[in-house]
Amino acid sequence: MAELRKRRLGRTGLMVSELGFGAMNIPDVAEGQETLRRALELGINFIDTARAYKGSEYLIGQVIEKRERATFIVASKTPSRSRDGALNDVERSLRNLSVDRIDLYQLHDVSLADWDRVMSENGALQGLREAKEQGLIGHIGLTSHTIEVLERAIDSEQFETIQLRYNPFERMTRRIISLAGERDIGVIVMKPFGGLGMPATLRGYQTTLNPRTMLRYILSHPSISVVIPGVRFPWEVEENVALAQSYEPMAPAEISSCEEEADALQAKMAMR
Repeated sequence: MAELRKRRLGRTGLMVSELGFGAMNIPDVAEGQETLRRALELGINFIDTARAYKGSEYLIGQVIEKRERATFIVASKTPSRSRDGALNDVERSLRNLSVDRIDLYQLHDVSLADWDRVMSENGALQGLREAKEQGLIGHIGLTSHTIEVLERAIDSEQFETIQLRYNPFERMTRRIISLAGERDIGVIVMKPFGGLGMPATLRGYQTTLNPRTMLRYILSHPSISVVIPGVRFPWEVEENVALAQSYEPMAPAEISSCEEEADALQAKMAMR
């Protein structure tokens, strides 16, 4: 079986499997633990969770505490906008994950309205800086659904990674991804299949835009470091890994074809 390819997570220098483990929807039961174990067995080494994902950090901690630390890279996030809140979240994450250091800690879902506060003297970024100085976290990142926030994050030179949405239906971030690549900032792609509702929505249409095609489309961008599909069950992990092991990057004509098909589908869906 072919190994998962790895990519450099920007200036962090971390080498991550280009297919990661998105833990937002993982069940907080034994099946969730088995799903993560299967991911690690198959070579996925990047695990993305958050304080806001109820039970996710603790579940992950129950699995990774039994594994050699060098075999996985774990990322979490704080929804707090203040220094004290961010520091408290780091401490909680460390306990839940059963580690003494978290590789990447991110400001979670930052909006334009949040920006000034998180960047202020007593903002969440300051809390993460202090956590990094104390050796509690290794690197600092930011996640957002807002283009202007992502632009500001890159221009600020304060973040080593950004996390955003990108797929054939959501291409407005492509310029941001290229800019991040030029600045050596790691790029993490969330919700590659368009979120929980998109696959079901597409079943009502004749389309080649299946998960395999979407993963190929995303991983064909050279500035993307890792894509993190949300998974709940071991079979989903196995399917995603099989796709990542066997894909070939798309040629420019294939990329254009995917985008044209996505645009046509969106037009049809808008008419319903």
